[in-house]
Amino acid sequence: MYLVINCAEGDLQIVLGNSERLWFSSSLYAPGRAMKYMAPGISSALQTMELEPQHLEGIGCVSGPGSFTGLRMSLAHALGLACAHNIPLAGLSFMQALAMGPGPLLQGMLIILVHSRREQVYAQAFACPDLTSTAPAKNLHLSELKPIISACSNPVYLMGSGVRRNSGFFHDHQSGVLPQYWDVPVPHNLLRMSMEASWDTTLPSPDYIRVSEAEENLAHIAAGRGLDLEQAREYLKRE
Repeated sequence: MYLVINCAEGDLQIVLGNSERLWFSSSLYAPGRAMKYMAPGISSALQTMELEPQHLEGIGCVSGPGSFTGLRMSLAHALGLACAHNIPLAGLSFMQALAMGPGPLLQGMLIILVHSRREQVYAQAFACPDLTSTAPAKNLHLSELKPIISACSNPVYLMGSGVRRNSGFFHDHQSGVLPQYWDVPVPHNLLRMSMEASWDTTLPSPDYIRVSEAEENLAHIAAGRGLDLEQAREYLKRE
């Protein structure tokens, strides 16, 4: 039995399954509040299936890109379980998980756009229906998207929270925008990705792509604590 955790955006997803079938799936929309639900949610899933953590063959965890806080929380919970019970881990791409929903049903180019911050998105394109990625995911300003979309061969499909949060910008592309229900990964696809993943005993690296607001504002934060920028960077290196 494999456990899969996704908290890359507002939905906390917990999945249990194996090569036979998906046995358990839950989804709770709790943006910014997933911390208090994650451990109880995992515990409830295991209890429902009458499993103990040591029965797990592996833990798959969506490692980004997405919410910095959500990724840290889910990876920390996965690592805690893995270390306590000697369970291997695997990191899963959020963009790939999303593309696996509608991608196999389409012919053309599918561009996944996940909200990053104001007027910025995480973007990755996939050729459909085989889901070949044309390039790694990037953090882009909305102004950088028009030439990318225009360069794609038609038809072009857009999906993800980055579209929803910037609907005015994509007004000219509404005919190619997929329904909102595709903005959350399909549980069966999360399980399938875990079954096909590379497993390891070390924690998967979070796929942050861009720097955090704290890193960008490090000089201001340091000044408020009586440090200069170089001192602050030294402290970070020690951590």
